[in-house]
Amino acid sequence: MIDRQCANLLDSAQGILAEILVSESDPVAIGRRYTVELMETFLGDRANGVETRDFWIPTDSTEILARFYRGSHAAADPQAKLVLFFHGGGWSVGDIDTYDGFVRRLCVETGAHYLSVDFRRAPENRFPAAHEDCYEAALWAFENCEALEIDPARIGAMGDSAGGALATAVSWQIARQTNYRVNSLYLLYPFLDLRDDHEAYASRISFGDGNYLVGREGLSAAKQWYLGEDTSTVDPLVSPMFIPDLESLPPTAIITAGHDPNLDEGKLFAEKLRQSGVRVSATHFASAFHGFMPFGVLDVAGDSVQALAKAIAEQ
Repeated sequence: MIDRQCANLLDSAQGILAEILVSESDPVAIGRRYTVELMETFLGDRANGVETRDFWIPTDSTEILARFYRGSHAAADPQAKLVLFFHGGGWSVGDIDTYDGFVRRLCVETGAHYLSVDFRRAPENRFPAAHEDCYEAALWAFENCEALEIDPARIGAMGDSAGGALATAVSWQIARQTNYRVNSLYLLYPFLDLRDDHEAYASRISFGDGNYLVGREGLSAAKQWYLGEDTSTVDPLVSPMFIPDLESLPPTAIITAGHDPNLDEGKLFAEKLRQSGVRVSATHFASAFHGFMPFGVLDVAGDSVQALAKAIAEQ
């Protein structure tokens, strides 16, 4: 059963959405404004004691904005852990500013450094733009460990929802194409299968009616905005559920929510990783919904961040 705090937040969120719909009709603009207002309204107390630096990461075709986070009182440590953070939002909404409060909290609570990547968003930039940006940012981090004062052997990747797909695909591609290795993967209620085959996952049917922040229509829209007509939905860089050599992925921590259309994807992926010999830590929050972790006003969000901190401490 969903807990009272989560139920009250979802009720309030419906009111926020209704107000946005009065003045906005474009679906992408609605999604972006809605995400910003949810984050601002339900973030809770803003974490203090974090230093940030913005970097422009050059690539062959563009520059990518990334924000580096470290604790204000963290001593210089060449063995410090860095977590690459790829935000959620269906590849189309959210950005590093929208997720800034959440990443600051993660930095304080987990003790790791973070590099949050402002990848190009759909539908203005379709696949593979977001993936390419995240991949290039990851390579840049490995190549600039000394400047960042982090240990190249302790670089992890994290993403929530669609960001989980990006984190997984980037980790896989790095293992296949470079001498670097992502040493840990943290997936927060990941969106890993873009086939639009909702019947394949019972949770998409049970919790996909739109009453739990994200529904089947939203998942389908995210896919339509992100992918071109000729893009295969079973390409592992699109849908990491279909990575053929899962044993190449690092130890993985997966957080799932009970009232989430993507719940069964997270559970299935965890099982497939285990069968491939990958060490998996799976933590389930039965009373929560998709996308709950940034909402610091929720007790369950605090519990989930502590579970994430424990997973990071163990890797």
